[in-house]
Amino acid sequence: MSVCNNTCPYLFFPLRKISVTRLLQMISSNRAELCCHKLIDCLLETYKLYETNDDDNSSDNSSFEIYRALTKHMSPPDPCEPTNKNKILNFDNGSNNETFLSIEELIAYEEKNVLDLLDTILKVAPAMLGCDGVKKSKSTGATKISTKARQKVLDYYEQILWGEVGNFLEHIILWWASSPLSARSPHSSQHLREWITQFIPTAEIPSVVLSALTSLADALGVHVTLTSWDQHFRLALVSSKSMYNPETGKLFCNVLQDLVMLCNQCEITPDWIIGAPLEELPLVEQIPVLHRLDHSIHTTRLWAVSETKKIANNWNVDAFFTVTHTDIVSCLAQLNSLRFTDHSADIEKGGLGVHVQVCTLMRAKLASEVQENITKLKGTPNECVKGLASICRTISLANLQMIFPENSYWRRVSTQLPEKPSSYVDKFLDRILTPILVATDDHVISNMILQIMCESWLDHIYMNKIKFSQYGACQLLCDFGYVETWLMNSSVATQAMRKKMIKNEVLRRCEGVGRLLLRCPGEQIKMIDKNKKIEPNSPNGEKTELMPAEMYVPNQEQWLELRAIKKRNLFKSSLCCGKF
Repeated sequence: MSVCNNTCPYLFFPLRKISVTRLLQMISSNRAELCCHKLIDCLLETYKLYETNDDDNSSDNSSFEIYRALTKHMSPPDPCEPTNKNKILNFDNGSNNETFLSIEELIAYEEKNVLDLLDTILKVAPAMLGCDGVKKSKSTGATKISTKARQKVLDYYEQILWGEVGNFLEHIILWWASSPLSARSPHSSQHLREWITQFIPTAEIPSVVLSALTSLADALGVHVTLTSWDQHFRLALVSSKSMYNPETGKLFCNVLQDLVMLCNQCEITPDWIIGAPLEELPLVEQIPVLHRLDHSIHTTRLWAVSETKKIANNWNVDAFFTVTHTDIVSCLAQLNSLRFTDHSADIEKGGLGVHVQVCTLMRAKLASEVQENITKLKGTPNECVKGLASICRTISLANLQMIFPENSYWRRVSTQLPEKPSSYVDKFLDRILTPILVATDDHVISNMILQIMCESWLDHIYMNKIKFSQYGACQLLCDFGYVETWLMNSSVATQAMRKKMIKNEVLRRCEGVGRLLLRCPGEQIKMIDKNKKIEPNSPNGEKTELMPAEMYVPNQEQWLELRAIKKRNLFKSSLCCGKF
């Protein structure tokens, strides 16, 4: 009753048949962890030789961490084995080939365990080997295991044993023991992965161990993909949520650089640098990389648009152009090194396994989305500049509201022409245009800002319905004309920039407004302005006279409404027209 009760249900089950296959599975399950530790011992010794023979004879922090990670898992001597690990890892001051002889000794030792098991089975239960597995000697009559059966058993054992070792390697290296590799920076795992990837094709590794090392490299790659992105992206995202930090753009650039490197590594194999067959590519590993890359590019673009709006509202244009002309350019430079092999022909050809085909189609879809987001990121600087233009108009109008003289200033009457521009002009140009000229040498953007400023200047005048006396109109014309003088005297603008900006048509439009305010009712505008200089026009050397400035002004009748009622003319309007 103490044995055969409900607490021991296995007694009620039918007996399971013990077979050689079942025994091999049990042995491989029990031996896998120990073989894993011994393989790590071999990797450790090889890594020591690798570091010693390094040309620069130096070891960075990552190398030291890998060394520590491997030493943490060196297996202790096994008292149950006839030979200790010192015999298995009998290294001399030799080359890599001697290292692989030790790995082969490890394989040979496991084969000996299986051969001893077969000898025991032959003596105790030869029927387990089957009729074809046992042969009887014609001369002596003794039984022995057939060569074919022996090799079949060895191949089966090695396949399941080293497959288990490949699974154990990931857990032991990354997660087990007191100081696992997963507790360190993802760069350490990446360093070990790159070393294994470079190590595999340069040495004659037995095929049974090769699969385990390849499995470890793949597992490390997945771990690096998950953890490195988490680390870099978290830093960038936290930085982007605070006030403007010049390091945020660099952090996003680091995110993309890391993902591009991981993605490019998935485009090659130990045997193929380019054009690797789809069946050999780590597609399962590349898919999460592409997911993260797609999301990261999208987030970088959203950050750039949002950040430039915030800093533009404070008219911190130096930071604005750092984002648009430095950070985004750096991110695009990293993405330019992204490599995608087109496998469309292989997909159309067919013949792929279901798993490979599904992964390939998913990879192609993600690659398309990544390219689309890269295209959007390339257009982000222009999008940000459009936002800057909108904010420039608001800031210009706000400044003019504070510094523009009152209406009475423009209704003054005097017998003398104004000799200098109003004081607000310098303030207006210094507050808005000077930071732009300091921050960028892009004449297109600088001309755009100048145009917006002048248009806002005109809009402020018209929206407030400011009335101008003849003297006030001359003063306004003098203020408009001072912009060209200010540009020529600016110490922050280059000579090339000055030449581009003084040709801006908005300056002619401002001049035209000033001249319209000096016109008498019903006075016709001459189509040729004889007071203006003539410029060369065509390659034939012909010269054309400039069109009057008034012709650059749309809705001329609306501006004529802003003339104050004239009591008397104190001086000829032609005198102040030549002031511009």
